[in-house]
Amino acid sequence: MIYFMGVAALIIALILFKVSGNFLKAFFTSALGGIGALSAVWAVNYFIPLSLGVNLFSFVFSVLFSVPGVIFLLLCKTFLL
Repeated sequence: MIYFMGVAALIIALILFKVSGNFLKAFFTSALGGIGALSAVWAVNYFIPLSLGVNLFSFVFSVLFSVPGVIFLLLCKTFLL
């Protein structure tokens, strides 16, 4: 079920990027925001116990879903594990 919701959110995001008029600019701006949020969480990890492993899955997830994707990863890490 969670995979279906993730795929549906990705399709909606890609459609919104296409509708914005400039697909590549919107996609790369979103991807840069996701990488920045993942880097910020990784940097804050030294000061407070908020760990989010930086691996291929979390990197790709943050690129595809941007800041909401990083927040979702943090929530899953906090409440599900």
